[in-house]
Amino acid sequence: MNRLLILLVILILVPAAAFSALGLQFGVGVNVTFPSSDLGDFVSTGFGGTGMVKFGLIPLIDLTGGIEYIKFTSKEVSGGEGEANAWGYFVGGRVNILPPALYAGLELGGYSFSTEFMAPNFPTTEGSESKFFYAPMAGASLGPIDANLRYVVADGFNFVSLRGMFWF
Repeated sequence: MNRLLILLVILILVPAAAFSALGLQFGVGVNVTFPSSDLGDFVSTGFGGTGMVKFGLIPLIDLTGGIEYIKFTSKEVSGGEGEANAWGYFVGGRVNILPPALYAGLELGGYSFSTEFMAPNFPTTEGSESKFFYAPMAGASLGPIDANLRYVVADGFNFVSLRGMFWF
């Protein structure tokens, strides 16, 4: 906990210009997700947020990493209602196809899914699963604004994600 607090203080006190001289950028974003496969049978559209770091390795290649939270909306299932949320972490890379506007990339990481099923006259059933994932993506950048579309493959917990980012 102390290390996290020290890291946050450094990020607040050191201006973003100092990091940009190193090729580092920080970004925050929002996600809209559309579940498919088994996850789509249990929950509906999800909404969430992302915090990312991007390192410009060379002008054509960027390395990325970040954390993400997604809250999936409830859906009626078998006389009850299912809900889920997920915390994720990832690392990835992007290849700028048409610098600086278009890129393609891949992210790898893990999600921790928490699920809940509520039915009348029955006890609430809760569960938790961790899944490794990979996510191919395509996106476009316009200055500090970035949007991408990715398909997250997480062993039955797959979804399509539309992410909008703002980079500092």
